[in-house]
Amino acid sequence: MKLRVVSYKACPFVQRVLMVLHYKKIEYDIEYIDLASPPDWFLDKSPLKKVPILMVGDDVIFESSVINEYIDESYENKMHPESAILKAQNRSWIELGSSISMCTLSLTLLQNEDEFNDKIAELYGYFDQIEKVLVNKPYFNGDKLSLVDVTYAPAFQRLDFIEKIYRPIYDNLRHQCIFDWKNKLLDLDSLKKSAVPDLKDIYYNLLWTRQGYISHFLDEKDYGPRKLQSTY
Repeated sequence: MKLRVVSYKACPFVQRVLMVLHYKKIEYDIEYIDLASPPDWFLDKSPLKKVPILMVGDDVIFESSVINEYIDESYENKMHPESAILKAQNRSWIELGSSISMCTLSLTLLQNEDEFNDKIAELYGYFDQIEKVLVNKPYFNGDKLSLVDVTYAPAFQRLDFIEKIYRPIYDNLRHQCIFDWKNKLLDLDSLKKSAVPDLKDIYYNLLWTRQGYISHFLDEKDYGPRKLQSTY
């Protein structure tokens, strides 16, 4: 039975799921929706009214971390450790990864430089904790890609987009292990395949639409006067 993913083009949580599907070489169908005007069938199937949802026949699974655990348990080439304690620890760091993603989202919404810098400081606090445990290179658990890695990769990708228009986000002296880790993740074929081809442009369009502090670093001639492209 082919899996069906319901998605929004700019969603990092969807990318987490697609990375696992590509890594495991699982065939799937994908349907993009407009979250600003979602179809009734989606509202009926998604209890939280969010993407991603995974449809397995008539069954629906929601929340990216839960979806990824289902896929990992159901298909070969396991990404979670076998050890119960290591698996639980990985789940803990996946949870922290969601905090990183929410920090990254906040950076697109905050209205002034002080708020922006305060959020960067919060992000660095999380990075300090991760830096302590990043001893198994090149990936979180060592040589094999894990569900922890795919949790962080889309957030790192968006921080990279912000860095390109702003200034360096990462402190490669304070967080040398994270700096090396994120570069390894950004080079993954599964991350590249998880993103729509025009993701960076879609992301910058979203920054402009949100009109937060970071949008001031975009070139107005590219993102201001023109009609924004559809992002679903």
